[in-house]
Amino acid sequence: MTRQIFLLIVLIILFHACSKKEVTQEQIVGRYVKEVEFEVPHLFTDRKLGMGKIRDTIFIFRKQNGYEIVNNKWRQNDYDTLGWQNLQLEDNHPMPTYRATFDPTDSTLNPELSGLFLSLKIDLVKNRLQKGKSERNVYVKVN
Repeated sequence: MTRQIFLLIVLIILFHACSKKEVTQEQIVGRYVKEVEFEVPHLFTDRKLGMGKIRDTIFIFRKQNGYEIVNNKWRQNDYDTLGWQNLQLEDNHPMPTYRATFDPTDSTLNPELSGLFLSLKIDLVKNRLQKGKSERNVYVKVN
């Protein structure tokens, strides 16, 4: 009886291991975008100036044995005529470019220099990316 249970467990493990799909580079690389809209108040009064929008984009490129993570942030206000402004030199600047490796066990891109950058968790089914552990930092993959 124990031999049959052991054999059954081995078969289940083998079936599970063989049924896992291999992750392809095309599933990981791409452009992931998050847009946030917010009210912009006047600096000295409580009056609302208008609405602002920040477009935060993470690009993932294949590089040799890993991936390169590039972040861009742009801001646009509906109350001025400046159009899209790059936030590279602002307080809310994008994270620096860094290299990462993919861990298929938990679908994360882990920075080569750990501790300096956040890991990125990729949901390969929903085509989403999460920066850090916050549910507010979810990006959607766009073509």
